[in-house]
This record gives sequence, structure tokens and C-alpha cells, in this order.
Amino acid sequence: GGTEGVVVALNKMTGETVWAMKEFQDRASYCSPVIIAHNGRRLLLTMTAANILCLDPATGALLWNHPHRTEYDINAVSPVYGDGILYCSSGYKSGGVALKLSDDGASVTEAWTDKTLDCQHHGVVLLGGYIYGGAHRNSFVCLELATGKVMWTTEEVRQGVVEYADGMLYIYEGPKRGIVHLVKAAPEGFERAGMFTVTEGDGNHWAHPAIANGVLYIRHGDVLLAYNLRATP
Repeated sequence: GGTEGVVVALNKMTGETVWAMKEFQDRASYCSPVIIAHNGRRLLLTMTAANILCLDPATGALLWNHPHRTEYDINAVSPVYGDGILYCSSGYKSGGVALKLSDDGASVTEAWTDKTLDCQHHGVVLLGGYIYGGAHRNSFVCLELATGKVMWTTEEVRQGVVEYADGMLYIYEGPKRGIVHLVKAAPEGFERAGMFTVTEGDGNHWAHPAIANGVLYIRHGDVLLAYNLRATP
């Protein structure tokens, strides 16, 4: 964000600036950039306060921008990509948009928009052509990537951070409840396999969990918890 570079690339060993994209002006907005491969071409994608941006990660050249406004200018969910389609979602009832990339990735056309899944900051999972994510309006949603069709929605799980492992969705529901849900990743319908409540720590349940080597890690306040997910013999 700012006049010295809306997006910048740094040498991770030295901190030296490799490039700074200044040709487009906007404020930063919490979104971590991602790099995808589209028809063999690497593209850097991110969201600023009011736009979706696509850059050449080697040079920082701006390839395109697509307006995406939301209340408070908060776009905090990293884009996801599959089958030539880029999906971006934001909270505060703004919802999501799917952009169809050109063959070379240098331009996009809007494929569809959706208001059901307005993901605030919790991230979404794209799996097998379907998007799973928590809506700011306190529900959990499954969308079809190609069409934007709502496959199912449930209020049994409210907005929460979603992670995927071994065919299952691990959803850490916040900000007040702290419930972890185990949900089958299936577009046919909502199916919960289990749940438990995080009781240690204090404050809102905002942190994003991580899964590594069969262990689920959750931070709540100043407490870090580790849950063994491995099958018992």
C-alpha cells in the first residue's frame, strides 16, 4: 500500500527491494498474496482495499486490476484458483466474485458473483471444483466453482477458519464460541462427524489453526494447544 509500492518483492536473504509496483495506487487490506500457475505462466494475485490485482511476480508489472469494494475497505481473504477461474470473497455482505482468466492470464472476465459466502477473514478451501467457507452472516457454505451455485448452506456451523486434511474440513468457529467442527468435504450436503470446544486461553477465537504431521495446532490468546489427529491403533 501507499505511494512507494502497492505490492513489493524483497530478497528474503537480505531484505533488499527487488521491485516495487507503483503504477497503481491503493491501500493495503490484510490480504496475503498468492502465486499460481496458469497455463504454465506464474501469476501473483492479491487484494487491496478496493481491488483485485494480478502482477508478474518476476518483474512486478501490473497485468490487470478488477474493482472489489466492501464495507470498511477490508479484503482479507487470499484468492483461490482452479480450472482457469480465480475466486475472491470478502465479508460485510459484499460476497464473492469468480473471474475467468484469459489463456495468457493477462486479462479477466467476470464469470459470476455471489452474496451467500461473504467470508470476512477466515479463508476458503477449494477442493474438487467446490468452494467451502464460513460466511460473515454466521453460516457455512459450499459453492460450485464453475457456476457459483450454492450446493448447501448450514447455520449449524457459524463463521470460522477452515482447513482441509484427509477428506475432512476442520473448522475453528469464532469469535466467541471457540468450537472446532469436523465436517466431511462433500458437495452433496452438510455432514458433521464431530466437534469439541476450546476451553483454554482467553479473548476472541480469531487465530488461524494449522495442521502438520497429524497434529492440529490452535492458538487462543496466550495459549497454544496441540491435538493429535492420528488414527489410534
